[in-house]
Amino acid sequence: MLAVLASLLLVALVNAQRPVPCETPPEWNGRQMTIDPEKKFAVFARISYDAPNERINIVEEVDIYQKEKKFYEYIILFKEGIMYQIELSTKRTGKCEKKKLSEPFHKFKIPDNATAIGEATIGSNALPGAGVNVAFFTGEIDGDRFFLTVTTEGCLPVHQNIETKTAGTMHIGYYDLELGVDPERFVPPRECE
Repeated sequence: MLAVLASLLLVALVNAQRPVPCETPPEWNGRQMTIDPEKKFAVFARISYDAPNERINIVEEVDIYQKEKKFYEYIILFKEGIMYQIELSTKRTGKCEKKKLSEPFHKFKIPDNATAIGEATIGSNALPGAGVNVAFFTGEIDGDRFFLTVTTEGCLPVHQNIETKTAGTMHIGYYDLELGVDPERFVPPRECE
């Protein structure tokens, strides 16, 4: 009987520690790597995320599997309903397109309907600072499946797989994240006005 009670207590403790959906910090910078093996392209980007002001800045290098490289900067201002797409050159004198934006701002967060599927350590906990604890979530939004990994401390994005009916599967990794943003990243160059 004592063993049964101990087992039930252990199950209750394990379930009590199950990860819950969370939201990333409101402002952060980092790097992002997106790979689409079916379409044979990779995108390496620097991203600045500013949730309070509903804006994102992305500077990306598109590598079409080592055949062609393109460089772009996107300044996405959701409150104003405007996106700037700047084709970058080595002298930063690229063409700028100002586009209307109808897409609403989406926060970086684990959807409320996501299912927690576990926790793990990337790297190792054998040495101090040699690993990071993460939580895994899965779910579906509008028929598209997702698998998300975030840090258990701070809810910082680590990785996501997205399977869509129209675009296929994308693998997105995040690294070098820092809290805070530089407001200058959201000011479009003069040539865009």
